[in-house]
Amino acid sequence: MIKPIEKYSGVITRHPFAVVVIMLLVSVYAIQMIGTIETKKSDIKSMLPRDVDSIATLNSIENEFGSTNSVLFAVEIDPSYMGSDEVRDVRDQRVLLYMNQLSELAIYTEKVIEVTSATTVLKNINQGRLPQSAREVQELAGKNGLLDNYISRDYTIALVKIQTTDDVDLKLLEIELGKIINELPRPPGIKTTVGGLAMEGVVMEKNIGPDMAKTSLYSLIGILIIILVIFRSIKYGFTPMSTIIFGTVWAMGFVGFIGMGMSSETSGVLSMIMGIGIDFGIQVVTRYRFEMAYIPGLKKDHPNIDLGPKDAMAVTLNNVIVPMFTTTLAALIGFQAMSLGKLTFLGDMGTIMSYGVAASMVAAITIVPALIIIIDTVDLKKYIKLFNRFEVRK
Repeated sequence: MIKPIEKYSGVITRHPFAVVVIMLLVSVYAIQMIGTIETKKSDIKSMLPRDVDSIATLNSIENEFGSTNSVLFAVEIDPSYMGSDEVRDVRDQRVLLYMNQLSELAIYTEKVIEVTSATTVLKNINQGRLPQSAREVQELAGKNGLLDNYISRDYTIALVKIQTTDDVDLKLLEIELGKIINELPRPPGIKTTVGGLAMEGVVMEKNIGPDMAKTSLYSLIGILIIILVIFRSIKYGFTPMSTIIFGTVWAMGFVGFIGMGMSSETSGVLSMIMGIGIDFGIQVVTRYRFEMAYIPGLKKDHPNIDLGPKDAMAVTLNNVIVPMFTTTLAALIGFQAMSLGKLTFLGDMGTIMSYGVAASMVAAITIVPALIIIIDTVDLKKYIKLFNRFEVRK
C-alpha cells in the first residue's frame, strides 16, 4: 500500500487548488441534494420490523380493510375574569352548540370519515335534538356513561373525536382544522386546540429541521472552541473544522441522493458525525505541525535539502492514511451492526452515521491538506499588491 499512498500524497500536494475546486463542486451538488431530503413519517409502526408475525398480520389487515387516524378537538374552559358570564362548565348549552358546529364543519373536511362528540351522544338519546336547558343536559347525561368518553369528570374539557383515512395528509388536515377553529366564533371563556396521536407526527416533522440546525450549530461552536484552545492557532484551529463541515454536507447530500429521508429518530446524527469526524482533521493537522517542526532541524543537518509545507504534508499523508482508514473501517462495522437489530430506526441511524464518518475521512485526506498547503505556500502580500494596482486612483 505504500506506493499508491505515496502517489496519492504527491497528487494532493502538487495540485492543491485543483483538489479544492473539485471538492467545492462536489459540495455544491451535495447542497442541492440536501434540499431534496424528505422527512419521513414518525410513528410506532414505522419503527417496528415487518418480519414479526404480529406486525405482518397488522399490515395485512390494514391492506385489506384500511386503517384510520384519530385527531381531536380539545375544547377547554379558559375564563379570563372572575364573576363574569364566561363558560365554567363544558355542559353549558353554548359549548354544546359550539361543539355541534365544530362537528358539522369537520365532517366535510377531506379524508374525514367520522366525527363524534358529546353532542352526538346527546342527540342520539334525545331524538336527534340537542337539549335546550342545563337541567335537560344533566338528565340525559345521567342515563348512561357514554359522555364519560367525551367530557372530563370535572367538566373542564370536552373532546370532539375525528376519524380520518390512513392516507390523509396530516399537514393539510392540521391547516384545515386550524381554519375551522379560527373562523368559528367561540363562546366566551373557551379555547380550542387540535390534538391527538396523529398530530404528534406533524409536530415532530416540523421540529426536525430546526432541531438539526440548532444541535449542529452548538456542536460546531463547541468543537471549534476546544480546537482553538488546544492548537492555540486560528489557522490550525479552523482548518480541521473543514473536515466535519464538508463531511457533513457530503453525507447529507448522499442521503438526499439515494432518497433515504430523515425522521425525528435520526435527526440527531449530525452532532454525532461531527464529534467523531473531527478526529480525522485533528490527526492530519497535528501530524503536519509535527513534521513542520522537524524540518528546521533536518535542514540544519542537511542544508542542501529543500523541504517545505508540501514535503511535510506528503509525509503526513503517508503516515496517517492507513491508521485513519483502519479507524473508519472499524467505525463502519460498528455502525452497520446497528442494522442487525429489530428496530428499523437504529439501522437508519447507523447507516447515516456510516456515511458521515466515511465522508469525514475523505474530507480529511483531500480538502484539509489542500487548504493547509494553499495557506502555507501562497504569498498573500503579492495578491494584496496586485489588488492595489487595480485600485482606482484619485
